[in-house]
Amino acid sequence: MPGKQGSASGGGSELPGAGVPRQRRRRRKVSCFSSIQLFLVSECALMLAQGTVGAYLVSVLTTLERRFNLQSADVGVIASSFEIGNLALILFVSYFGARGHRPRLIGCGGIVMALGALLSALPEFLTHQYEYESGEIRWGAEGRDVCAANGSTSDEGPDPDLICRNRTATNMMYLLLIGAQVLLGIGATPVQPLGVSYIDDHVRRKDSSLYIGILFTMLVFGPACGFILGSFCTKIYVDAVFIDTSKLDITPDDPRWIGAWWGGFLLCGALLFFSSLPMFGFPQSLPPRAEHAGESEQAMLPERDYERAKPSNGVLRHALDGESSTTCFQQLRVIPKVTKHLLSNPVFTCIILAACMEIAVVAGFAAFLGKYLEQQFNLTTSSANQLLGMTAIPCACLGIFLGGLLVKKLSLSALGAIRMAMLVNLVSTACYVSFLFLGCDTGPVAGVTVPYGN
Repeated sequence: MPGKQGSASGGGSELPGAGVPRQRRRRRKVSCFSSIQLFLVSECALMLAQGTVGAYLVSVLTTLERRFNLQSADVGVIASSFEIGNLALILFVSYFGARGHRPRLIGCGGIVMALGALLSALPEFLTHQYEYESGEIRWGAEGRDVCAANGSTSDEGPDPDLICRNRTATNMMYLLLIGAQVLLGIGATPVQPLGVSYIDDHVRRKDSSLYIGILFTMLVFGPACGFILGSFCTKIYVDAVFIDTSKLDITPDDPRWIGAWWGGFLLCGALLFFSSLPMFGFPQSLPPRAEHAGESEQAMLPERDYERAKPSNGVLRHALDGESSTTCFQQLRVIPKVTKHLLSNPVFTCIILAACMEIAVVAGFAAFLGKYLEQQFNLTTSSANQLLGMTAIPCACLGIFLGGLLVKKLSLSALGAIRMAMLVNLVSTACYVSFLFLGCDTGPVAGVTVPYGN
């Protein structure tokens, strides 16, 4: 009996001892990428890189305009190509993405954005080197810019064949830049909506606003980094890697100077690539934490089906989703019904229209503000980008902070927040309208506003 008891106790002591290390190993394997805080850091890094590459494009628009002899309308199309690619897939990705592996979709979007950033820098390596005429600045007969420096010195004018070749190369580079920006827009499609929904599904409801606020704060800091990066890159000569810059007889203050606009795209592509890699390590659904086990995770609208708890992946299962035989075509037919249902909500529709109008004003204002500063105040591209990065973006961050602080301190309800937003937008609109009456006069342009003199 003592022997049996000893063997039994010995056998019983072996099993727990052997099981504890295995459980610890399993916990270590699961806990590597099972933290929502780590996902927040990864998502913030990716959105920071996305905001940086978007603002960097705006900071080099005038440089692209001079480098490839483009018009303002052309660079406007390039800047809007990002939204074209984003709008093409945002509805489908937002609808079907919640049913898939959201972190992997976000990672794939980051890889696509990195590819788009690298393609944006490709025109520099496909076209000829930038050539300027030493000495006095001459009128560029075959270019569109007033300060074009590659005009012909002969009285016969430029060679027509050379003009045609330059225009063909310009059109090819123009289309390549548009395609690269469309690719960037496609890659950015899953990053924001799927990232926000993933965070909202795995944190407590009272902590959701804090996490999402941190996420969008990083998105605002991205443009500041983009403008600062543009200011740095435009101080470097465009062909610095191909020629000896010590032999140049122009400086960044010269109108013929063109900065290394392509360098920022390469850096942003690397940042997008490396910041998207951690996304492939996160699971489709994080395991529930012990302190959240008794908490009911509910959706934002606690009505009818939304009152039920979310499943592990945060997707509500409707009657159509539960059918295993549902085809992709049948799911596509649901999208118009869901869209119609959302647009039938007047509050939602008004908020969407207000956001669209605000973005339209800010997008046009930000895209051409740098060019206005350069031409009106005779600033270099680097100085204009530095001014924008140090003033406009910090003011935007301050506005976001003050808005959240006022809502919290004044304990504003939804109606009170809307009234505050209306008041602030009315003041902002009045400031925009004042630009029609305030400002500086247009500088004299020889042959346009004043006759040719000496």
